[in-house]
Amino acid sequence: MVGLTPVEIALVAFFSLSGLALAGLALYLRASQLPNRGIRSFISLLVLMAVWSFSAVAKLTMPPVVERFLVTLELPMGVAFAFLFLVFASQYTGRHWHRQRPFTAYIVVSMLALAVGLLTNPIHGLFWDRIALSTAVFPHYVHEGVGPLYFLYVGLAYCHFAAGVYALVNLHLRSRYNTTPMMLVTFGASLPLLVNLVSVFDRAPIPGLDYTPVGLAIFGLATTVSMQLDLFDIIPVARDTAVEQSSEGMIILDSKRRVRDYNPTAASLLPALSTHRGDQIDTVVDDTTDLFDTTTPTRIAVADGEEATYLSVQLSPITDGPHHLGWTVVLSDVTEQQRRERHLQLVSRVLRHNMANRINIIMGHVELLGDAADETERTHLDAIDASATDIIETSGKLRTIQEIVTGGRPARPTDVTRTVEAVGTRYADRYPDAAVTADCPDGVFARCPTGFQAALDNLVENAIQHNPDSAPSVTVTVTEDGPLVHVAVADDGPGIPETERRILEDGETPLQHSAGVGLWLVYCFVEQAGHELTFEPSAAGGSEVRFALDRASSPFETDPNASGRY
Repeated sequence: MVGLTPVEIALVAFFSLSGLALAGLALYLRASQLPNRGIRSFISLLVLMAVWSFSAVAKLTMPPVVERFLVTLELPMGVAFAFLFLVFASQYTGRHWHRQRPFTAYIVVSMLALAVGLLTNPIHGLFWDRIALSTAVFPHYVHEGVGPLYFLYVGLAYCHFAAGVYALVNLHLRSRYNTTPMMLVTFGASLPLLVNLVSVFDRAPIPGLDYTPVGLAIFGLATTVSMQLDLFDIIPVARDTAVEQSSEGMIILDSKRRVRDYNPTAASLLPALSTHRGDQIDTVVDDTTDLFDTTTPTRIAVADGEEATYLSVQLSPITDGPHHLGWTVVLSDVTEQQRRERHLQLVSRVLRHNMANRINIIMGHVELLGDAADETERTHLDAIDASATDIIETSGKLRTIQEIVTGGRPARPTDVTRTVEAVGTRYADRYPDAAVTADCPDGVFARCPTGFQAALDNLVENAIQHNPDSAPSVTVTVTEDGPLVHVAVADDGPGIPETERRILEDGETPLQHSAGVGLWLVYCFVEQAGHELTFEPSAAGGSEVRFALDRASSPFETDPNASGRY
């Protein structure tokens, strides 16, 4: 630093510290590998600012030819700074400006035009007349006679910066959570451009000197404080989906399962949230292990005085590209539903037990009377026995429907091939005159809730029993189509009555009643599986009942929709 004045030495020291601080922050964020939205553009912004600070040092310490070149780069660095800040603001606030092709094309064209304009400026002089040596305070090079293109690009840079500030301030104004870190960064980023105005309009103690690095240093300080206050937090991403006025409770957890935010409904359902913001969800809800292993709703009981409140809890991962940021927790009050189900289970259990006992008594007496009955009496006793048997079978089907709808297990891999073949063999043996065919490839697995075998049983048995032909034909066909497994049961009978199909869609009315519960069982199973039951004419002139299941690659496949443990 031989030959530098005390003022130059002070500036070199200040700008060097500023550049080192900004570069250090960029390296820290890069090494931290934070997965949050906007982190890459923010690191690029810090790197550009560090380069700008070091260029200020080089202008004070390097030969004149280098200084003149770096003075020329002041304008491109300012324009690039504004563009990067706008991209960061767009990413951080969840907007999509930066992903639009016209925006990308605009940046590329603007920077290329700026580069060509600066290279040809000695010819047209539209940016400045010349870069001249000033001797004010100490010798340094400055722009003289700045022209219209210079002010055009400076104005555009301020417009881009203003758009970024608008996005950040708008998020601040519509948010209930703490946005202090974001506003600190907004203020810090404003300073370099505001300080730059001093240089642009030449109102500084040292005329022509670029004072922007002074603002860069303050920006580095604001950024440091902001990171201590969780600048790159999960909340700006999660707030896109957590609606403040939602009738369902919503909680935002970060990647460490800490409570970061929640809406008023969640606070009313879980009062403990108000005293555990920032704590892990375990401090609010007991035994959360199962919650993070599946995306299917899980019921929990929350103590509420003498009675318990039952909540349905469903977790969905929050991601930004390949990065996992946390979870959105949706809470629904299902206390009344839980009570109704308990009452239904009690009534069902009592009815099943009493019905089975009474029917067994009836059938026992029928058997005793049959020993002494004549042919006419035997006909009546057989009718009683058949009706009693039908009641028991219907009771069993109702119990299966209840298990499917209220008490069934979540969908898990099921061996479709083995199940279809077993059903086909069973009914071929039970009805020797019927032609029961199973057409299914080997090794087919599908994700099935409770009731797959019962659904097939009912479809095959109904097709046989309701066919007046002495040798009915039933074919169960299974095909694979990408992520789905299609199951079709076709017969050559009279077909399923239109009234039965309509009842499945509209429900029973005082004038329309279903003849049985077999189709209802199949309908409930397919609905729980997440697909639709369809009816079509079969190739043999009867009916073909079709439904789809989600394909599983193996019996050990995990739920592809589960959030897993991050």
